[in-house]
Amino acid sequence: MIPKKIVQILTTLEKNGFEAYIVGGFVRDTLFYKKTNDIDIATNALPKDLIQIFGPPKRKIEYGSYHLHIESYTIDITTYRRENEYEDGKPLDFSYSNNLLEDAKRRDFTMNAMYMNKTGKILDPYKGRVDIDCKTLKMIGNPRVRFQEDPSRMIRAVRFASVYHLKLDRTLKEAIQKEKKNLSKVPTSLLRKELDCILLSNGFHILKSLGLLNVLEIQNKNLVYVEDISGLWAQIKTKKEYITEKSLKKNQKEISEMLKCGTISMLDLYRYGLFECRVAASIMHFPMRKLSTMIQKLPILSRKDIVLTSEEIKEFSHQEGKALGNLLQEIEENMVQGKIENTKESIIKYIQRRG
Repeated sequence: MIPKKIVQILTTLEKNGFEAYIVGGFVRDTLFYKKTNDIDIATNALPKDLIQIFGPPKRKIEYGSYHLHIESYTIDITTYRRENEYEDGKPLDFSYSNNLLEDAKRRDFTMNAMYMNKTGKILDPYKGRVDIDCKTLKMIGNPRVRFQEDPSRMIRAVRFASVYHLKLDRTLKEAIQKEKKNLSKVPTSLLRKELDCILLSNGFHILKSLGLLNVLEIQNKNLVYVEDISGLWAQIKTKKEYITEKSLKKNQKEISEMLKCGTISMLDLYRYGLFECRVAASIMHFPMRKLSTMIQKLPILSRKDIVLTSEEIKEFSHQEGKALGNLLQEIEENMVQGKIENTKESIIKYIQRRG
């Protein structure tokens, strides 16, 4: 159940006189029959002890966390700690502890506070396993206080509920509704990361039911689920700049344009490609069989398929630069729409008519 390399790390820490447990995501995902290569280890060894045992870290130790990358595993070994004060969602003051229960108290949800030793035995101080069996997400401590410490825990709660198909504990749900205004303090980049997971897990309805759409500046109330993230974001109306990547922005824009038209044309298929058109078709319930027929009827798939080269068209038209580019685009579009045949005679005739 536990990867051999991870057992070796736990054993090494124990041989040096320290406690060592896998905690958080790996334990949770094991109980949900999910695989993860991100592994968190909790220990009472201090950072200086970890350096002595495993050597100088490759990156700076922050919040007592020593980072390792072994084979395909990303490993963080973190000293037990208590968090005393928060600012901007991060611990402003913390102190190391020698007590596993102190460490468990600072964690967010009960299912993330289970500790597994090298033999697979689980220590479960907050009954996270019971909550998993009951398909319920519960917070450790007073949810309102925990959200005031770190408002991003609200969007994390929605993400966990979406990904693991959990219902929110009543006190947790009430706390989100009372503290949701503080979500505006969470950086857009972090919200985006969580929203991607929520949308891909078909959790938009949870955001809606909790009344979070307004504070997230999402204007639409419904979403057609598709498995492609650009197709999901293409449906979302917002003035907030969630999307920053050029490629995703491009796909989002192209799919949005087709959705506004409410149909898919031969020109759309040529310009945007089959994948984007399939995503748009899924959203607007455009017949896939019709789309397949359209792709077969396309006279060209790219400019390279035109029987005359750009140089030949330049010679016949006496156009250069931007004017030549516009002409080439016109020829492509007219050809795709069936107004020009892909023959030398038809293209030359079009150029002559155009003047």
